[in-house]
Amino acid sequence: MLKIGLLREIKPTEGRVMLTPEGVKVLVQNGIEVYVEHNAGELSRFDDLLYERAGAKIMPAMEKVLQKAQLLLHVSPPKPIEFEILNDSHINISFLNLLNTNAERLEALLETKAVFISAELLQDKKGGYALLQGMSEITGRLAVFKAAELLTIAEGGKGKLLSGTELIKSAVITIVGAGHVGRIAAKTAAQNGVNVNLLTLKPQKLDRLQQELPAVNSFEFTEQKLMELLPQTDVLFIALYSVKDTYDIKITAEMISLMEQGSAVIDISVEQSRVVETSKITSIEQPTFIRDGIIHYCVPNMASLVPRTASRILTKKLLHFLKILAKEDLKDSIVDLPGLIPALSIYKGKVTNRLYADLFHKEFYNIFELLELNL
Repeated sequence: MLKIGLLREIKPTEGRVMLTPEGVKVLVQNGIEVYVEHNAGELSRFDDLLYERAGAKIMPAMEKVLQKAQLLLHVSPPKPIEFEILNDSHINISFLNLLNTNAERLEALLETKAVFISAELLQDKKGGYALLQGMSEITGRLAVFKAAELLTIAEGGKGKLLSGTELIKSAVITIVGAGHVGRIAAKTAAQNGVNVNLLTLKPQKLDRLQQELPAVNSFEFTEQKLMELLPQTDVLFIALYSVKDTYDIKITAEMISLMEQGSAVIDISVEQSRVVETSKITSIEQPTFIRDGIIHYCVPNMASLVPRTASRILTKKLLHFLKILAKEDLKDSIVDLPGLIPALSIYKGKVTNRLYADLFHKEFYNIFELLELNL
């Protein structure tokens, strides 16, 4: 049986954890040992005492956790400080985000000879990306409240109430991208009385969108349609993240200039799909900048702003995988958990995800063959 280790996030603004004290309690009741790095849950307001009461053993440093545990959990991708400590006895579950990185980080992960599971690629029984969808729901909801904040004078906005009032019309939000984040944002905004335009890049889904979101104005995305909507748009959302698809569109500075001064751009997918010419990645510490009178908010991983809620969702989505991975060997686990297969990205120095293999021009290895041959 594998022992589970929860690591503290190295990135100072990442407060989410993959495992809450409630989750630890479930695992311990199933006979699984859990080790937690000191203050791992600090930013989520899960202190060490809560983890201890749930049955975890608190370790003073990351190195101690790695010595005790084989199945390692953290949200952010492994950092260079971990590369020298990880070895072929470890299975790492984290949001690897390899689609947005360079080849050097992939090479570093391969050299550790550890097993890496991409949390964003774990699939539920319906084929949905379980953890990713959980974070997308938070992001979609949170983005609407962030839009209301950005329109205030204090943030440099035009001083307009997003929802409007009984006497004054609401603001207008235009969302580019009708994936999970875009649909959640559209639904949340519409429920708060906002006038919402939703543009999909997949016209075959237009009828379904109109049925699913009758209070939202749904359109097929074209540059002409977007340019028609921008002069009346108070907040432009960009929500174009996809695990498999790439988007060959460009929203130029000239197009953004069609928006009224004091309007806002919330580029939810700036890290994955750079489609807005005026966007650049911002941080929680410095979340916005103003260009040509338009506020830009381009913070990746917005869910980290509410780490307590996000951590509980991550735990609920991950627990089923952890119970089986800890109790069974990897070969039996992928038989019992088909949703694990697309997420199993690196196995002891070999790329076992075809998407990553093609992207980085690496040889692809079939995980079943590797496990059968015990390589």
